[in-house]
This record gives sequence, structure tokens and C-alpha cells, in this order.
Amino acid sequence: MADKTTSNAYNTKNLQQTLQIGDWQVSPGACTVKKNGAGTGNETDVGTNVETKVTPRSMDVLKLLIERDGNVVSPGEFLETIWRSPIATDHAVHKAIAELRSALQDDAHNPRYIKTIPKRGYKLIAHIASEPQQHAVPADKPATEHRTDPDQSQSERAAAGNNPLAPEQQTPHGDGEEHTVATTRATSRQTFWRKLAVAAMLSALVISAPLFIRSPESTPEATSVVQLAVLPFASRDFSDDNQILAEGLRESLIHGLSKLGHLQVLSPARNPETLSAVRQYGDNYLQQADHVLQGSVMTSDGRLRVIVQLVRVSDGLREYSDQFDLPMNDIFAVQDQIVSNVTSALRVYLNENERTQMRDWGTTNAVAYEHFLRGEFYNNQFSPADWERAIESHQAAIELDPNFLNAYHGVATAANNLAVYSGADKIDKMYQLVLDTHRQISQINPESDILNSIHAIKLRMRGSSYIQQEMQLREQILSGEPPHFALSHYALLLIGARMYDEAARFLEQASEAGPFEISPDEAWSYRTNVLTPADSVMARKNQLQQRPYHVAFLGSVAVNLAVLGDFRQAQIYLNQQREVDLEGILAHYSEVVMSYLAGDIKADTPAYFAALRDDPDFYYNNGVLAFMVGDIERGVHYWQNLPPVHLRRLFNVTHAAEKYFPEQVLYSPEYLDLLDAMGAGLAWQRRLMEGVMAMEATTGVSLSRRSRDAYDSQRLMLKNNLWSEQEWSEHQHYLSQRLAQASTLDAARIH
Repeated sequence: MADKTTSNAYNTKNLQQTLQIGDWQVSPGACTVKKNGAGTGNETDVGTNVETKVTPRSMDVLKLLIERDGNVVSPGEFLETIWRSPIATDHAVHKAIAELRSALQDDAHNPRYIKTIPKRGYKLIAHIASEPQQHAVPADKPATEHRTDPDQSQSERAAAGNNPLAPEQQTPHGDGEEHTVATTRATSRQTFWRKLAVAAMLSALVISAPLFIRSPESTPEATSVVQLAVLPFASRDFSDDNQILAEGLRESLIHGLSKLGHLQVLSPARNPETLSAVRQYGDNYLQQADHVLQGSVMTSDGRLRVIVQLVRVSDGLREYSDQFDLPMNDIFAVQDQIVSNVTSALRVYLNENERTQMRDWGTTNAVAYEHFLRGEFYNNQFSPADWERAIESHQAAIELDPNFLNAYHGVATAANNLAVYSGADKIDKMYQLVLDTHRQISQINPESDILNSIHAIKLRMRGSSYIQQEMQLREQILSGEPPHFALSHYALLLIGARMYDEAARFLEQASEAGPFEISPDEAWSYRTNVLTPADSVMARKNQLQQRPYHVAFLGSVAVNLAVLGDFRQAQIYLNQQREVDLEGILAHYSEVVMSYLAGDIKADTPAYFAALRDDPDFYYNNGVLAFMVGDIERGVHYWQNLPPVHLRRLFNVTHAAEKYFPEQVLYSPEYLDLLDAMGAGLAWQRRLMEGVMAMEATTGVSLSRRSRDAYDSQRLMLKNNLWSEQEWSEHQHYLSQRLAQASTLDAARIH
């Protein structure tokens, strides 16, 4: 029995040695993967050596996959075991997996090393063996049998980025996958309320302490302690006030830098003013220091100039220098800003791994990098207020480094996300911002791949460019080397045209953004759009653990809970959505659907007319409500008068809203003619079907039977083609129950 329980956990001590995974030698300590061409069996590779360095975080992901040898590891388990940070999301895991696949020359569509298990996670499918030079395998033991080292302490395992399963959790291959996933889901449920509590404090935490965004304490690679001496700052005008300011600034810097876990701050006497003088007297604190932070303070005409320099003691190299020119109207605020910037910069400059990641993102300015990270954090929260903050943070990064292309990309992505959930005025403003961003990137680097993404964002925001979008995406996919977002976004178009089956297969092949890339699409999120109400509720609740303020996820859960009859819990999520939806457009949509399902709104009643908003930004919602209650004429009127920028909602949301329309509306000539006139009807669906057929040789995705029948008969497919007849029957049953309960309540009120 002992052998059985240990077969899936690779010996954790082996994870510090060189391992052989398929054709690759993996060196966890050096964070490298290496392949000798002579040993691959591929004639074209003979005589060539390939060695790739990966980030320590990605190596930790690979080590966990090795440890779980053949079992599925969910994104939640990666986050809990490796990131251990409340601001990390599934997106971070996807990036690490993408980096590993690139390093291992693996193909997500035809994997040899890391396989995606839809809706569950990832597993390692390649053979694992210790290198003979490093670890001899006894002849009587198979190379694939591994045991947890009983002599290895818990701290050693934690330092290695591992979390070995306890014996009772380890299972053999096969059923072990299900058991591991079940254990992970149980852990996620136990930590749900803790995560929500932490998430509620994030905004205040990030604003008050920027260095917490990515503290070296939370990165396993930052284990060595750096000795930093902070010299007294020189006062250039010798006034008492300026001397006090210089000393106060130094004390604040010492206090702020002491919070960095990998840094030991040495505080010398206050009198020495220069590095050379300190060396001459041989003070002990400097002999211990690896780096020295020194600076000067000068005031003039109500303004303060502070110069800060970081010098390496061993050779006197100036590693970092910055100058701050600020008004002195609030000396404490000025002091806090300088301390924040210097602390953020030194956190990066004193950590090799942080410096590497900063350069990979495309900047050498540590403060700009810190603003960029904060912008990405806000962007991933998916609420309008956070998108506003994301734009501000990315723009602050650009101001410090005007050539920081990924910061421009961050601005455009946040502007696009904000536009989806805003009114026409804000959409126009965000569209202009994206146009300016596109122009600026073109001036910096007209060959940048980022321009493809920005151009795609421009087309989406215009609302009336769907044929152009489809043409561009089809051309990119047929090229064989499409941008990483192309398959995901084509899948989104297919979802909007009710072609769920084909969309799901596109999403199986779609990859997330690679390391150090920003994407306007998230394949993992789109996969939830094709689920039934019951499955969608579970999936979105899990996603809300990572993004508790996601304005769209909150509404999705609220509406689907209402479909299932749980109006009490639905109301809780609706209230949360109202709090984060600044303009109230999305919350109004959720509210009218829920009110219809609850029987609170019927045609030609005061409640119906009260729910209709006399505002063009709400015309789409008004049309949905009118169609739900059977008021075809009014529904047609509202949608015919949609502002062009809101046509995006017609293409992206209607497939979901139609699930609540009665059949006499759905199949009425007036409704079908309306869709045709607005470019979202039969011709649009047939165009996408023809696109799928044209790309079949490239994607391997063919038309489903239902799509083929609709195409051949030249009729519009109004029900998605992925749900089974039973699932559609259950959905209709839920709707019938809601409406029947509403009628019963009405009858009770009358009597």
C-alpha cells in the first residue's frame, strides 16, 4: 500500500537537481531548459543545442507539474501554492504556462509536454526521469516511481516552491486526477470568504503601500539578503530648515526600505556626507554593505529638488539615479512620494529577477515599471472605477518612460474594457484615447506587434465594423501565425451568432497571452459564456473569487440565479453589481431581466413603463425588456434607434437575452427583419459559418450538424447549437416555473 500512495508525488529533493523531461534537461536551480539536438531523434536538430532561460515563477509552475506527475493541477492550486498573493489571478498562471510551452517548444493544440484539461487545469504528460549524473535510479525500481523525502523539512519544501501531497491525498494515476481536483475545489471553498475579505482591502492596500503589489517576500527566488547603507543626505543650501528636511527624508527612506523583506538597512552615524569620506574612516557599517544609497536636498523659490543615487560598494558603479522636482506646499506629501518612488525602484534594482522581468516588459525605469504593474492589477479587477485607475497608472508609466510600449497597450486595453460598460459619451472619449495610443505606438515602433491588438480594439469600439473584424481575423488565422487573441475573438463572434459548438472548439485551441504580453481577450473567461445557467453560476462564482468586483460576472450570476429560482441570493449579487457599475447600464439590464423572471413586470403595466429609461444609453436594455414581455413594436423601435457605439451590445449580448424571449417574438417576421436590417441576422450568421468552413483545414474545426442544417436550409439558427435537447428542455422548464409562480402570486394578490 505504501508504494501505491507515493506513485504520483515526485521526490521533492529531485526537484533541485537536473531532470530529464522528454527531450529536455530541466535545471530548476538555474531556471533553464536545455535540449541536445543529437539526442532528440530529429535529424534536423542534430548537432544543435537549445537552451532557454525561464522566469523563476514559471519554473516553480513546472516543478509543481512535475511533483503532481500526471495529475491535473488547477489554476487555483497554482495560485495557492506558488503565488500566495490575493491580487494574483488565473491570468498569471496562463502566462506562466505559455512561457513554459514556448521554452519547451510545445504546441498547445498537439501537446507533448503540458496538456490543457478544459475547465480543470493542466497536467504534465511527458516522461520524467532524473539525470543519471545527478541521481542514480536503482535497477530494481522503475524510473517513474518517486517518493517524498521523509528527511526534507517543510521549510525546505516551501523554499523549493513545492507543497507535496500528504500520503492520504496521494493517489495512483487515473482516479488520482479526479481526487486531486476534488481536493483543490474543497480547498477553494474553504478559502472563499478569506479571499473576499482580502480582496475588499486591496484598493486601500495598493494605494497606501505600492511596494506590496509585488513584494520580494512573496517571490520564492528572492531569498538572499542585500545589505544597504543609507547615508545622510547632503543639504546644498546649509539652512537649518533644509538640514532638518534632509534628515527627515533619510529617516523616512530607512523606514520605507526596511519593509522590503530581502533588504537589511544599515543606518550609519549622521555626520559623514560622502562615500569617499566614509571609506577613508573605514566605518564598519560600510564594510558590511553591498550598496550605498546617498543623495542631496536643495530648495529654491518654494520648490524642492532631491537627487538620489544607488552605488555598488565593490566597484563604485552608479546603479540607479533619480531626480525629483516638486512643490513644497505639503512637505509630508512630497516626502511620501519620494519615499514611495525610491522604495519601488530599489525593490526592483536590488533584485535580479525583478530587473529581468522589468526589462522583459519593455522598460528600464523601475518607477515606471511599478506604475505599470499597478495598472495591470487595476485592469484585472474588471470594474469601471478600476479601469479608470488602470488608465491613470499606465499613463503615469508612459510619462516616466515615453517608449514603454506595453504601458500604451495597457491604456488601450483598459479603455476598451471601460467602453464596453459605459455610455456613449465615455465610449467616444475612450475611442479617442485608443486612437491617440495607436498613433503614439506607430511613431515609436511602426513594426510593433502591439499595433495588431490596438487595431483590433479600434474596430471593436466602433461598433459598426463587424464584417471588417471578421475579415481581418479570418485572414490572420488562415496565415497560420495569427496573433494570440485571434482565435479567442473569432470564438466571441461565433458565440454572439449562437454558434456555441464551433466557438467551444475554437476556444479549446486558443492560447492565452504569452509571457510579458497583454491581450484584449481572455479565452478562459469566454468559455463560461456557452454554459447552461446552473453550470454558469458555479463557474462565475469561482471566477469571482479572483475578481470579486467584476461588473459583468456579478450580473451573470444574479440573472442565472434568478433563472434557477434563487431570487434572494440573486438580489445580493445584483446589489454588488450596482455598487461597481458607475453608469448603471449593466445593472439595469440585470434588474429588468430579474424583474421579468420574478413576474414583477408585465406588458402595459405601470411597472413596465417605469422600467423603461428615456436615455439612448439604455435603449438596448429597453428593447430586451419589450421583447421579453411581447411588446414587439416597442422593442423594434428602441433597437432601431440604438446609438452606433451600442451596436456592440447587439452583437455580443443578444444571444443571451434571446433565451428569455417568447417564441412568438423570436420567430416573428418583425424581429427577424430587424436583425437583418442591423447586420446581425441571417447574412451575418452565414458569413461566420462560411468562415468556419474556409478555416477548417487550418483550425480543424468543422461546422456542427445543426449549423450545417441551418446553412443548407438558409434559415437563421436562433438557439445555440451546443446545448443538448435535454439542456434546452431544462432551461424552458426553469422559465416556465418562474412565469407560473409569478401568475400564481398575481392571482393571490387579486383575491
